[in-house]
Amino acid sequence: MNSQNQYIRVAVSGPLRQTFTYSYSDQVEFLQPGQRLLVPFGKARKVGFYIGPTQRPTSFEVKEIIRPLDEISFLPSDLFQLLMWIADYYFANPADCLTAALPPALKTSRPPKLIWTSSSIDCAQSLPLTPKPGRQLTSADQKRLKQHDRNLIRQLINNGVLAQKWLQSEDESSARVIGYRATDLHGWDHWFEDKRINPPMFDGIRRRSSLLQDGWTAHFIAKAVREQILEPITDHNELSDSYQHHNRQGVRDIELTTEQKQILNEITTGSGSLKDFSVSLLHGITGSGKTLVYCHLAERVLKTGRTVLVLTPEIALAGLTQAYFRGYFGNDVAVLHSGMTDRERMLSFDSVRKGRYPIVVGPRSALFAPLPNLGLIIVDEEHDSSYKQENPSPRFHGRDCAIKRAQLNKIPIILGSASPSFESFYQAKKGKYKLYTLSKRPGNAHLPSVSIIDLTTSRLRGDLPFFTWQLKKQIEERLEKNEQTILFLNRRGHSPQIKCNSCGHVPACPNCEVTLTYHQTGRKLSCHYCGHVMVANDICQQCGSKDFFYLGAGTQKIEEAIIRLFKDEKPLRLDSDSAGSGKRIQKIIDSFANGESRLLLGTQMVTKGLDLPNVTLVGVLSADQLLDRPDFRASERAFAQLLQVAGRSGRADKAGEVLIQTFYPESEIIEKASHQDFTGFYDLEIKSRESLHYPPFRRLVNILFMGKNEQKVETESHTFTQNLKSRCLTEKVTTDILGPAPCPMYFLRGQYRRHLLLKTKSILKLIHLLSEWEESQKRFNIHSTVRIIVDVDPYDMM
Repeated sequence: MNSQNQYIRVAVSGPLRQTFTYSYSDQVEFLQPGQRLLVPFGKARKVGFYIGPTQRPTSFEVKEIIRPLDEISFLPSDLFQLLMWIADYYFANPADCLTAALPPALKTSRPPKLIWTSSSIDCAQSLPLTPKPGRQLTSADQKRLKQHDRNLIRQLINNGVLAQKWLQSEDESSARVIGYRATDLHGWDHWFEDKRINPPMFDGIRRRSSLLQDGWTAHFIAKAVREQILEPITDHNELSDSYQHHNRQGVRDIELTTEQKQILNEITTGSGSLKDFSVSLLHGITGSGKTLVYCHLAERVLKTGRTVLVLTPEIALAGLTQAYFRGYFGNDVAVLHSGMTDRERMLSFDSVRKGRYPIVVGPRSALFAPLPNLGLIIVDEEHDSSYKQENPSPRFHGRDCAIKRAQLNKIPIILGSASPSFESFYQAKKGKYKLYTLSKRPGNAHLPSVSIIDLTTSRLRGDLPFFTWQLKKQIEERLEKNEQTILFLNRRGHSPQIKCNSCGHVPACPNCEVTLTYHQTGRKLSCHYCGHVMVANDICQQCGSKDFFYLGAGTQKIEEAIIRLFKDEKPLRLDSDSAGSGKRIQKIIDSFANGESRLLLGTQMVTKGLDLPNVTLVGVLSADQLLDRPDFRASERAFAQLLQVAGRSGRADKAGEVLIQTFYPESEIIEKASHQDFTGFYDLEIKSRESLHYPPFRRLVNILFMGKNEQKVETESHTFTQNLKSRCLTEKVTTDILGPAPCPMYFLRGQYRRHLLLKTKSILKLIHLLSEWEESQKRFNIHSTVRIIVDVDPYDMM
């Protein structure tokens, strides 16, 4: 390679959105986009990512990289392109985007161990040393291989001759082996050619006792493990309960309805026939069988030798969706999400990358699954705001980035929802997306009947918040029939605030200037924004009184009321306080599904994914809490949550009923949700969106300024705004600029906050303008004490 090409661009995490130029003393053909490098950065050493070659700079001295950390890149070509697009569009550091796609084990500079596999036997004669299957490659061995051919180690890894192994723990040897998985199915027959046994090949995980019944012996099992024919599955690397759920039974026995068959045929025989890029919106009422349609579509894609990515909005829903897909596809389904341990994430990531699992299910972070030969992407509950990453950077939207990944791969993507986002439904109405509709529930299941109850006239007397006599009576009737009830309240904790009855003092967070929420468990006051906690709250800090009044109600106070009203019942509560992990979430859901309790109370966790035939009543304790929010999407979110939670009732032969309690019984939003009339709601709201220039008619950019000096934040935000207006005028980028104004949450986590809201039809031009401005003036020339965040397509306006 010529000397001018020995310079490369490297992305390194930091506050600046830029790449850095480094040199490499030898040829760089082996470097792949996204490959990790160890580089000197200031006085430190940092992990960087190879972006591509560049020309030799003339204005500064170039440092040399220390070494590549890996022999290959862990990011497939399509994924690398997606991540670089995310960096540009969402105004993020490329290194932050590339890092976000990797499991924690690959975010450090520690190299993996290289282990010879059984495949090394076949190529032993062509190697400059004698490989020993199951043994680690020493430093001396690596040096000899590189002297023979500098790219040889990379080739051996790509060909499966060398395996990379991370996360070696001190207690790994003491882990309990609970089964074995065949790791070299292609070399199976060859390995057993000279053995006195020839057991059948198997998929999935087999226990030791099962192997012994097939003719294995302890000696052959140990030898197969050493030579990488079998992989021992231990407590450490087994798919744990935190994300491994019981398979849904009988999924393959479910017959498609006429509607489902028609949609399946239209999608698979239409333009492209699952071979070209297209966006389809599957609008199906709750309980209409969208997941079954997903499975049949995935099956057709798998038959072509391609893989499938299924996105869900939350970790809990990912587990339920995985259970459904595993019921249909068996052990070919993996899960990826942030709730897994480092070991689990690395094992799942590596197995997916090697093609062991052709289907991946997970929340927005699963978008970065390194699936080879991707053939279909499915985004379930595509409307859900959980798909938008708020913090940290990159602040991407999982659904929109999934569409971009489908476009890069030239494959179809299916968006599914009972209450589609306005953006997606608008595109479908315009004909840019293909719209398919499921309007009926399968079999004898029907939509539940819905009643709206006026809280101003029907509440029970006494300290029983959000309980009306109608709801109490309906719950009692369900209990007599041994049927189940779900109660929904979108507020966790016991009371939103406590007040001293003597002096009126209300404890507030010192970091955020918001009232602290009282939690009965641990008798603590907690800030739901910064996590600040106060304990020992028996005495008022102002006057020393012990007399408190507990204002408002959260799920913990409702749980107390349920126990008082229905004395023989033990309700289950599902919120982020009671279910801190995926394992605990599944335990609560399983307990309710098994009939251990007939009452389930929860926050938005109970609104999605639950398909329980014995649930015949859903009570929305206060619909108003969904509406009372200063956000143009408040009505859309309220409608979606009411629609979703109502859909948990009557999903089998038993008739279902929903009671929606509200202080605004005349609300058109609540009325439309009670009839599952999404089209009517859309027609009602879309006119307001258009007149106010909100999405889908304009794209938004929210620019946030924050700092500890209030005056400095105000000054810098105004200076930025004037400069932005001038630049937009010069570059002819038509943009409505609102602000800067104090954020609704003005003082948060010890920082004063102001924001600037931009509305534009020319989002790419606006992003280009901001990028060029930042490149010419680092951080837009804003004072270092003020932090600036550019949030493209924001969802959190607080």
